[in-house]
Amino acid sequence: MRKTLSLSSAVVVPALFAAALLAGCGKHEDNAPAPSAENTDAADTAAQAKADAAARARDEAASTAQCAGNPLIKAMPPKTTIDGLPFRTWECTFNTIHAVYGKDDGKQVDISLTDTRSPDIDKQPVMKDFYRRTADTQLAITQSSVQMLVATIDSFKANPALTNAIGGPEYASMAEPSATKDPIVIHVGSKEDDAPAEVIALFKDRHVLTMRANDNGSAVTGLTAAQAQALYDPFIQQLHPELLP
Repeated sequence: MRKTLSLSSAVVVPALFAAALLAGCGKHEDNAPAPSAENTDAADTAAQAKADAAARARDEAASTAQCAGNPLIKAMPPKTTIDGLPFRTWECTFNTIHAVYGKDDGKQVDISLTDTRSPDIDKQPVMKDFYRRTADTQLAITQSSVQMLVATIDSFKANPALTNAIGGPEYASMAEPSATKDPIVIHVGSKEDDAPAEVIALFKDRHVLTMRANDNGSAVTGLTAAQAQALYDPFIQQLHPELLP
């Protein structure tokens, strides 16, 4: 006669099998290595960096929102990606606007526009005289700088020997016309001078423009005029100084 498995045996066998599986799982968990201090520190650092980036984005958005109504906005480049550099933020006072394009850990272009003859200067209750002196000084320095740079550019064109002294024509600053007919100067250093490349202009004998680039927090230096032009022209072409008062 064939022997049959009793009910008690049928229950015991699966139960023993399950117990063995559970014991094996428990043993595996017990032997699992604890997270290392390095892994924990790396996770904490990544979480903090993410939190910092989120906080910075909120601050930048709030700063940009506070610029609503600033009369200089209409002359500035749009809040979009320009030449691969995304718009980040606006920062404003009653007579200035400062825009940042790019990323924290890479290349950035900063654009500042100041109205040195803003009627709101005289409306400042406490520091009116300070703002007036500051605006007058900025206007005078910018006017002198633009005139000197334009004269230098003209001298280089008329005298090739002068151009050779700075390393050749590729290191000569250049001036571009604007919609207001005021020159926009792209200034670079000589071949031996590791100076920052920057843009300067004075619109309508009143509005001061500057553009500066940095990479990972350091000023972009050592560019030829053509390289500086390639860097700044996409932003210059988006300016509308003719809309300024």
